Amino acid sequence: MLGLWGVVNNAGVMMSIGLPDWMTVDDYRRQCDVNLFGLIDVTTTFLPLVRKSRGRIVNTSSLTGRLALPTYAPYCVSKFGVEAFTDALRYSLVLTLI
Repeated sequence: MLGLWGVVNNAGVMMSIGLPDWMTVDDYRRQCDVNLFGLIDVTTTFLPLVRKSRGRIVNTSSLTGRLALPTYAPYCVSKFGVEAFTDALRYSLVLTLI
């Protein structure tokens, strides 16, 4: 059977470094566009093919997806989002197997 057996999301760019009060909303938006929304877009685009082949999705995050560091706030926000999306995706996929 031909199909898509796996997707590995490994996007991770660090665009803005500094204290949170130095950052703008655009700093957070640009960071999340790549690290979070790019990952969500790729995953949801290919999810039907991966599901059909009973393949795997691997999302890489970062330690800063669990531990926030003061000078990396936009990066941490994007990686916390990756953790949340991945957890929700895992739960939803398990529920569809039951």
